[in-house]
Amino acid sequence: MPTTFETLPSFISLTEAGERLGLNSMRLQDLIRVGTLKAARIKGETVVEEEKVDEIATQPKKEDLEEYKQFAHLKGESIWTSEAARKYEIPQRTLSRWVQAGHIECMDNDGYRIYLDAQDVAYCVSIYSRRGGGQGKRIFNKDGTPYKTKTELEKDNAEKKD
Repeated sequence: MPTTFETLPSFISLTEAGERLGLNSMRLQDLIRVGTLKAARIKGETVVEEEKVDEIATQPKKEDLEEYKQFAHLKGESIWTSEAARKYEIPQRTLSRWVQAGHIECMDNDGYRIYLDAQDVAYCVSIYSRRGGGQGKRIFNKDGTPYKTKTELEKDNAEKKD
């Protein structure tokens, strides 16, 4: 089939994609690097496919999930890393990895303690516990939503069709 003007993909700037998705340029570069977004350079500017950006924008965000909303009473509260590790009986290293991955917001660091968003911590621990966490198990997608295996996704799709 010949390519027509209507079938050509449209591209938007990285800045516009960031605004639509609510992501910074570093996170967008990560999405490009792992192949989630396809990018091109036009006259020195990096552009991405508009259709793919819109597809990503319509996916549910962590903040929209019921699992996250159940901890709304903790919104804005902070908890330091050691306290969270003791309270939820989870290794500090696991909490640190979630912070590095962006699943838990670091609210403050006074030089002695790192203060984390209590809502993010409670959400991550609940997902971790529900999935039977442990070393080597994938718990989250890059956007912070719970990871689902292919079998779980197929089951969800079958339920939606019924």
